Amino acid sequence: MNAALTCHLSFRSSKPVSFFTDILFYDNRNNWFLLPVTATAENCLLTIYPYMATHLDKQTIILKDVDKNDSSVKNRDNVLVPSQEPGLSSPAPTKRNDAEPAERRLFVGIEIIRESLKSGKSKTSKKYNERAMEEEEKNEQWFSPEEGTKAYVFFEKVVNAAQTWFSLFGWPEGPHSLSIPETIRREVFKIQFYSSPSSSKKFSRQSDFSKYNKTIYDVMLHLSGKMPPGIHSSQSSPKDYTERVIQLHFQHSSVLEFLNAQGACISHVLPEFLLEPEDYKKWIEITEKPSVVIDMTQFEAWSKRAWTDVFLQIYKVLVLSRVVPHCSNNLPPIHVQNSPKVNPCFLSSNIYSNPERILLSWMNTNYENARHIIWKNCHHGVIPSERWIVNFDKDLLDGLVFATQ
Repeated sequence: MNAALTCHLSFRSSKPVSFFTDILFYDNRNNWFLLPVTATAENCLLTIYPYMATHLDKQTIILKDVDKNDSSVKNRDNVLVPSQEPGLSSPAPTKRNDAEPAERRLFVGIEIIRESLKSGKSKTSKKYNERAMEEEEKNEQWFSPEEGTKAYVFFEKVVNAAQTWFSLFGWPEGPHSLSIPETIRREVFKIQFYSSPSSSKKFSRQSDFSKYNKTIYDVMLHLSGKMPPGIHSSQSSPKDYTERVIQLHFQHSSVLEFLNAQGACISHVLPEFLLEPEDYKKWIEITEKPSVVIDMTQFEAWSKRAWTDVFLQIYKVLVLSRVVPHCSNNLPPIHVQNSPKVNPCFLSSNIYSNPERILLSWMNTNYENARHIIWKNCHHGVIPSERWIVNFDKDLLDGLVFATQ
């Protein structure tokens, strides 16, 4: 019996990268096999959420000065905030003179919880950590978390968020219900195959179908203003089943290539992962050497992950990328002076992209500025306390940050 070979692959990248490649294993007898590998590195929540999900209990969000070795102090359970040192506050965006303090440059990101590294000394905790590591390894394999785990709950929230946003804002003619992956995977062809020779009847049926059945191509056209190369609204589905599967695979390939060209990180999503189960079986049947063959008992989980990532990357490259800093002339009036939370400079991050850091800075500014205006006539102690907004979930739960925007 052949012995199992355990491999652990890792890499580092100083810039965003997403690739799919093969690793060749061979011995001195010229026996060899290929192992397909995909890898992605990018500072963006929409890309690294699987990592966040599988390390929920092992990391915390920190905020610290870039120019200081360690100026962070514990503020609450889920975030570290900079200690308040004299001369480091950021002034309001007004004219500055030499006597004003320099802008504080901040890092916002995740850091491994030190306590988790020190645990595992006792036999009980050692067994617990071994089970946790096994569970983490299972989740990290294509990230298909098991039901009942924290990672699964996190993933379902991500899926629901994508479904909600695109159902409301992803379509050219108003809201349209979306379910990942069922409806979007099923309603791929805008124009169905019709055997009727009457062109007028065919056009009428096409019009009715397009009205009630939206596709991924409607989303792309609505958000980008153009169709992926090789896809046209007037094309129809081939009559032959094999040809239909081949055309559908081509259309999915075109969508993925279009998104890749815009900066999407979806090297792990192959076109066949976006097919219906029966279409996927047919594709494997007609393909000589498929790169990856999915066990059909796992196909739905793979398909759900693939379509979720496609929609998240569509949002990243076609919507989030539009976020740019406001020039000083367009900023709202600032009523709070010398607060580090007004126009904070989030210079770097290991989880947030530039647009995400701009949004965090914008929310911090508006919250700190508006809370003194909205609740200015309230009794002492009623005004919401100051806070650092360093994430897009926990810090927004009470609704106060949204109210001040």
